[in-house]
Amino acid sequence: MKTHRALLIALALAAPGLTAFAQGTATSPAKRQAALELAAKLLAPRPDLAASLPAGLVNPFDPAASRKVSVIVSGALSDREILERIAARITPSGAMMFGDHWILLLGEKKLKVGETLTINFEGADYVVVITDINRTSFKIRLNREEVTRPIKSGKAP
Repeated sequence: MKTHRALLIALALAAPGLTAFAQGTATSPAKRQAALELAAKLLAPRPDLAASLPAGLVNPFDPAASRKVSVIVSGALSDREILERIAARITPSGAMMFGDHWILLLGEKKLKVGETLTINFEGADYVVVITDINRTSFKIRLNREEVTRPIKSGKAP
């Protein structure tokens, strides 16, 4: 009885494959060859399109290249001058001690030492790094230049 059930289950599982083979839906050698030729065509190496581009193009995914362009566009300003002008725009609302490190409060943002801040200046984005925070001042860096700015409290004397 058990062998009859096993035989019926095996036939039920094998029936779709056997009927497909009996109806001739198995691929012929000509169809297989056509499929292999199509696969070879699709997998063939293609020519390098980047080689045909002009040499003077700027890579839009390279942040260093965009900074170079912005310095050229903004005139003869040095990194120091740009940083001083950017620093004048940064007005923190205060600083607080959290655990054993300081946090700079810029509106809703809470920044720690080492975090970056992106500032748009004259149409170009500059990324400045916060290098030091204490109770009365903070330092920011752009490339190799660094500026110290005071933290002015919201209380009037």
